[in-house]
Amino acid sequence: VIAVSKAVRDSMERRGIPENKLRVVCNGTLGSPRTRQIQDYQPLPLQRPAIATVAGMYQRKGITELIAAFEKISSDFPQAHLYLVGNGPDKQLFEAQAQGTSVKERIHFEGFQAEPQRYLISCDIFVLASHRDPCPLVLSEAREAGSAIVGTQVDGIPEALDNGQAGLLVPVKDSNALALVLVELLSNSEMLHEWKQRANKNLERLNVARVHQETLVVYRELITE
Repeated sequence: VIAVSKAVRDSMERRGIPENKLRVVCNGTLGSPRTRQIQDYQPLPLQRPAIATVAGMYQRKGITELIAAFEKISSDFPQAHLYLVGNGPDKQLFEAQAQGTSVKERIHFEGFQAEPQRYLISCDIFVLASHRDPCPLVLSEAREAGSAIVGTQVDGIPEALDNGQAGLLVPVKDSNALALVLVELLSNSEMLHEWKQRANKNLERLNVARVHQETLVVYRELITE
């Protein structure tokens, strides 16, 4: 059984799969034929500072906490805007939540986008506030785009962010903690720039060629046995 992160491996082991049957091949998408080179995408004229997420519109993706955190910081940063990219069954719940805030005109539901990379290269901060997430593919693309990243400390998210070296980690379902981190980044341009640079380092680990090679190793191991 191939797990896409160490967190998933541990979860599978707890479910009863023997440790000797488990192998970890962490997700990586960079260099995949499904996307172009990041520099080939055209940026968008987002209103800045721009905070964005690219996620299915599900409760488990933490959109509720992201909207709440944005409302908490909105008065201190009146120029900031929030962009929510993606569709899903809970979208109407999030739209109703946004309509009930005092900053509804600064929260943008962008729906499905064929090229979400355009948001990644255009935003100042990318947030993934998931309640659970085995190893989200979007984080490798956000890192390649050079976004400053904030993610929740759950499942495979810390691994995808080099255990906090490539992105800031906050507790799950904690809009106050998320708001504090957003305030720090938006208040300090040097800190924001540093986290953009940190996100963009060590990208070779996220390349699809590495996934390919590590998967072949598992096959060869089994063939040899």
